[in-house]
Amino acid sequence: MWQLAAVMAVFNLAGGTLGARTALKQGSGFVRVVLLTVVFALVAKLAYEQWLA
Repeated sequence: MWQLAAVMAVFNLAGGTLGARTALKQGSGFVRVVLLTVVFALVAKLAYEQWLA
């Protein structure tokens, strides 16, 4: 399944580059907000799966 791995590697590289450029351009405040948003979304998802699903 090396074709799938190659596609995943290309998109991983593109996402990392885009994320690094955005973080450098927007600054640490933006990174903090995005990180907290992702963490709270993950906690909400896990809580939903644990107690309601």
